[in-house]
Amino acid sequence: MRHKTLVTGSGGLLGHAVREICPEAFFVTSRDCDLMDPHKTLRLFRKAKPDRVIHLAAQVGGVKKNAAQNADLLTSNVMINTNVLNAARECGVSRLLSVISSCAYRVYADRPSCEEDLHEGLPFAGNLGYGFSKRLLDIQTRLLYEQYQCRFSTITPVTIYGPNDNWDLEDGHVVASLIHKCHLAKARNKPLEVWGSGRAVRQFVFSHDAARVLARLLDMPSGPQTVIVAPDSGVAIRELAEAVAKAMDFAGPIVFDGSKPEGQLIRVLRSKRFSELFPDFKFTPLDEGLRKTARWFLAHEDEARGLSA
Repeated sequence: MRHKTLVTGSGGLLGHAVREICPEAFFVTSRDCDLMDPHKTLRLFRKAKPDRVIHLAAQVGGVKKNAAQNADLLTSNVMINTNVLNAARECGVSRLLSVISSCAYRVYADRPSCEEDLHEGLPFAGNLGYGFSKRLLDIQTRLLYEQYQCRFSTITPVTIYGPNDNWDLEDGHVVASLIHKCHLAKARNKPLEVWGSGRAVRQFVFSHDAARVLARLLDMPSGPQTVIVAPDSGVAIRELAEAVAKAMDFAGPIVFDGSKPEGQLIRVLRSKRFSELFPDFKFTPLDEGLRKTARWFLAHEDEARGLSA
């Protein structure tokens, strides 16, 4: 049976990876439809007539933007998610997958967070607006499943990186920002300056790996519960900066600016479900993913997002 798959938010990092994994899908960006408008969103679904949806659209930012625009990010993302899921239900979409963020989870000092922890406590204050919008996305997914038997579900990837990222020095995510900073440091013969102490621990998944998980899960009759996508137990930002420098052939000094924000000191997730669903899945090693991402960056300087900074 041939499916018509609609992908929202396809202009972003993960959306570009999904384009390569599912080239036959119908891709929509913010230029095509304002998903914060319920009428335009419903009109899109009625025109496209998808039977499956990969919902990636979101208003996102790095550590600085997340903290400074907490209220705005909550409002805009709740509107986007509500409109997309309601339109999908009204138009009879048979399968929908949405993406939750690792920053929606409370952090525990003595263990990683797992799927069952999604609604325990509060997210980190600096990510509260964006993180809580993702919790509400999970709630809406579950309620639509219970009330209308919608086969909607979610995944929770850890921090995604890869080609087609946002390379903005302040609003981009950490890997893209570090690659951009490293490029400038190398060109100007200056140190690579990294925000924070370097002690913060994060997990990273290559964008094409997350896209492969989405494509495989789309064909599974999964319930509404989320599944965490986390390749490893985490890496310190200091180690990440050193790995980025190696991928960029940068031999200069790396300095850390403790006056700049670094978010939560440790944010680590571990899935209880992933290995059961994908026992044979092989993740791209971080060093390999960083090399691929750095090569893409250097080949697309004139067209990549955020390089005007």
